[in-house]
Amino acid sequence: MNNNKNTPKAIFFDLDGTLLEHGRLTKSGEQAVHYAKAKGALVFVATGRNKWEVDCMKWIPDLPFDGFVTMNGTYSYVGDKVLFKKTIHNDAVAIAAKHIADTCQYSLFCEADTTYASYMNEGKMEELLGYNVPIPAVRDPIASIGTDIYQIVLFGEQINMAILDLPHCAVTSWAEGCYDIIAKGVNKWVGIQPVLAHFGLTAQDTAAVGDGTNDIEMLIGAGHSVAMGNAYDKVKACAGYVTGHVNDGGALEAVKYLLG
Repeated sequence: MNNNKNTPKAIFFDLDGTLLEHGRLTKSGEQAVHYAKAKGALVFVATGRNKWEVDCMKWIPDLPFDGFVTMNGTYSYVGDKVLFKKTIHNDAVAIAAKHIADTCQYSLFCEADTTYASYMNEGKMEELLGYNVPIPAVRDPIASIGTDIYQIVLFGEQINMAILDLPHCAVTSWAEGCYDIIAKGVNKWVGIQPVLAHFGLTAQDTAAVGDGTNDIEMLIGAGHSVAMGNAYDKVKACAGYVTGHVNDGGALEAVKYLLG
C-alpha cells in the first residue's frame, strides 16, 4: 500500500463510461487497474450495475479488484463478505411493481444475486447485448412484492411521476432516459463507507473516478476525485481533476494523475 499521505491508498472506479465503453473494458481501463495495483493502491468497483451483471463479466476475475460497491451503493462486498446492504422499502416495491405490470413498462428488478426483467423481446435483447449486458430471466413484476429488491431500473424518456416519486426511495440516473430507484439516503459514497472501515481507511485515503450523475456523491466525498472527459459538466464541476475521454486513455491518465 502506498504510504505517501498525499497519495490515495484506495481508488474506487465507476464502470460504464469510466473503465467500460458500451459495456466493454477499454485497454486504458485495464491498464489503469493494473497500474494502480503496481503502485500499491487498493482498487474497487463502484457501479450502478447490479451484482449479477458484475458477476457475469468474464474479465472481472482477470483484474485484481479488492472489493465491489454495486447497485449505486446498496450492496457492497469484499470476497464472500457482504459489508453493506439496503433494500427498497416493501411498500415502494409494491407500488412500482403494480404500476409497471399495469403499464407494461420495461424494467429490471434487482435482487442480491439475480435480476429479473418485466418482459423481453428481440429489440430489448439487442439493446442489452449492445452494452454487453447479460439477458435476464423474465418474471411478472408482481412476484417481486415481498422479496428483497435492492434496485429497480427503468428505461424511457418519459417515466410516470408515480414511479419517480416513490415513498422511501431515491432516484438517480446514469444515462439519458435511464433511471435507478434505490432506498432513500443511499448512494455510492454511502456504500463505500463500510468498505473503507473494513480496510481501516479514511475519506482522505480515498480516490473516486467516474462520469455519471450517480458518481457525484463519491466524487465529493473522496479526498481525491477525477471526472472523465466524457462526464456531464455538473459531474466535472464536482471533481478535483478532469481526465481524458473514456475512449482516449482517460482511465489510465486518471490513475497516473492520482498516483504519479
